[in-house]
Amino acid sequence: MTTNDLAATIRSVKTQVTVPITYADVWEYWLRNREIYDAVDFVTIHILPYWEDFPIRAKFAAAHVDAIRQQMAVAFPGKEILIGETGWPSEGRMREGALPSRTNQARVVSEILLLAKQENFRVNLIEAYDQPWKRQLEGTVGGYWGLFDSVQRALKYPPGQTISNFPFWKLQMGCGMGLSVLVFAAAALTLRRRPWTPRLSSWLAVCSFRDRGRHLARRRRRQVVL
Repeated sequence: MTTNDLAATIRSVKTQVTVPITYADVWEYWLRNREIYDAVDFVTIHILPYWEDFPIRAKFAAAHVDAIRQQMAVAFPGKEILIGETGWPSEGRMREGALPSRTNQARVVSEILLLAKQENFRVNLIEAYDQPWKRQLEGTVGGYWGLFDSVQRALKYPPGQTISNFPFWKLQMGCGMGLSVLVFAAAALTLRRRPWTPRLSSWLAVCSFRDRGRHLARRRRRQVVL
C-alpha cells in the first residue's frame, strides 16, 4: 500500500465513524511518511528500545523513549503523540548491550510509567501476557514481553516484593550443595578403599571381549569390500 492509499483509507474511515482515528507504526515510519500526519486525529508511535537498529541498554531505555516522543512532538506539532507499543522482554538473547531479564523489565516499565505520569502522556505497554507463539517469529525473546507469565498467569514482579532474575535460587543452591557433598563423599570412600588386584578370570574376560571386537571389525571391513 502506498502512502497516498493509506491516507485515503484513513480519511474514508473518518467519514463513517465519530471516534478519533489514528494509524500505528514504528516511529521511523512516521518521519519517512509525513503525509499520514494530516489524515489522522492523533499520532501513534511504537518505541521498542530492545529492537532498535542500535539496541538501547535497559538503564537508558526510558530516557530513549522520552527523547523519541519529544522528537516526534516537534516533528508533528498540534496533535497528541500516543506511544502505542513500548516495553522490555524478561527473557531471551542479548542484543549488544540490551539484556532481557526480569529485573530489567521491571526497571524499564516502571521508569516509563513514571515519566508518563510526570509528563502527562499516554502509553500502552507491550504486553499484558507472555505469548509463547511469538518465539517462532522472534526467537526466545518473542515469548517474554508480558507483565504476566503464560503458565501461572501471575504478575512477574508484584509491587513491594524483591525482584530476582533467579526466583528459584534457593532450591538451585540447595541442589548444588547436595551434589557437591555427594561428590566429596564418593571421593573420600574411594581413597579409603584398598587397591584391588584383578583376578585371572577378569583378565580372561577382557581378552575375550578384545578378540571378539577385532573379529567383528574384520567382518565389517569384509562387508564393506564386498
